Amino acid sequence: MTLSRWKNRLPFGLFAMSMIIAALIRLWAAPLSAGPDVAQFWAFAKVFQHHGLDFYQYADASLDIFPFYGWAFVYPPIWLLILGLTLLFVPSSSATSVMVDTGWRIAMKTPIIAADLAIGCLLYWAVPGSRWRKLLFSSIWLLHPTAWYESAVFGQFDAIAAALLLASVVMLTRGADRWAFLLAALAMMTKQHTFMSIAMMAIISARYLSKRRLLTNSLIAGGVVVLLSIPFLFTGNFHAYAKSLFLPGAAPVYQYPLCFALSGSGALLTYLHNAFGWETGALLPFTVPVFAIALATTAVLSYRTEATPVQGALAGFLVFVSFSYRVNYQYLVVYIPLAILLASQTRYLSERISALVLAVLPAAWLWLGNVPWWFNYLEPTSPWVTPMLAQIGLLRRYLPDLVYVSFAVILMCLSLAHVVFTFVRWRQRVANETD
Repeated sequence: MTLSRWKNRLPFGLFAMSMIIAALIRLWAAPLSAGPDVAQFWAFAKVFQHHGLDFYQYADASLDIFPFYGWAFVYPPIWLLILGLTLLFVPSSSATSVMVDTGWRIAMKTPIIAADLAIGCLLYWAVPGSRWRKLLFSSIWLLHPTAWYESAVFGQFDAIAAALLLASVVMLTRGADRWAFLLAALAMMTKQHTFMSIAMMAIISARYLSKRRLLTNSLIAGGVVVLLSIPFLFTGNFHAYAKSLFLPGAAPVYQYPLCFALSGSGALLTYLHNAFGWETGALLPFTVPVFAIALATTAVLSYRTEATPVQGALAGFLVFVSFSYRVNYQYLVVYIPLAILLASQTRYLSERISALVLAVLPAAWLWLGNVPWWFNYLEPTSPWVTPMLAQIGLLRRYLPDLVYVSFAVILMCLSLAHVVFTFVRWRQRVANETD
């Protein structure tokens, strides 16, 4: 092999190595750790196995089988179908409020880890430019501590929705709009939070698609939603199904514990109440109309400016991060791949920096929190992991609430600033590389 051919193949070889490392660090942590959602997801899978399409009648988690009473299933059906399929591989698995067996941990986390790796492949494919450039941006995701934590440690499935959303954005950018709308519908039927990004994408596509083409695409997306919903409605679960999909998981109230509150407004109002005794709870419901107004404004600007699909998708989700009264850490997984893709595509240096900061910032939260806790929370525990994580600064402790509130407010401000600059500074696609 000549030297030039070896140099050409080296970036792809390093990408393959990044994929292997990403898979290994996730598969290492998967059987050793678990959050309460992992146990509750097992119960959802068992109830689905026993009650089938009547599942949503029992989605409020009021049966004795649930490790955490009242912790409801408030998601569309795709994750439920994945849970049901997963249970087939470990039919004798079990979980309680104090124990999750190793088989279920591995089986449940495997589809999420696969989605993580798929996002890495999508980024490598979609990032423009040289293979070295593709390697750089895809590796940011594959080796991202937040992605590792959510899929392999805590066990949340947002990466599956993120993979479908990212694929939809890439397809729309490349002109495969029908595939884009189909994938967008699948993303939304995995997790509702993707709606903000999908709505902006659809609005942007209305600028250049004919009315007939847009209608066809909308029918494709609507058909996916209907096909996935109808089986669960045949048994008369209209109210239960609608409640799980469309009602918020929690009312606008004070956010506890603050170490897990990533909403800048919700965290700040809660902290002011705790620190000074102010009755700020009455302000929390106002975040709902403010969020609606901000999202509508973003929609109008997405249509009227030259925003690209990835710009609009990221802006839509950052509006949610900026104004929602409740933002859980796992929600951030949805926007991180979009921010990485935008950073790789933009011709603005300032936009690239902003997108990369937003993509990387969530990782800092892990060094403020208590990652080792999840290796010692549910039986079987792995206390030997704690000193290993301490070697890289992941300590078993929590910091004062003010630290977490400050982090949430900084995230909110940076997200909001990015949305504003998307439409007032980065709207013309004729800028030079250095602004």
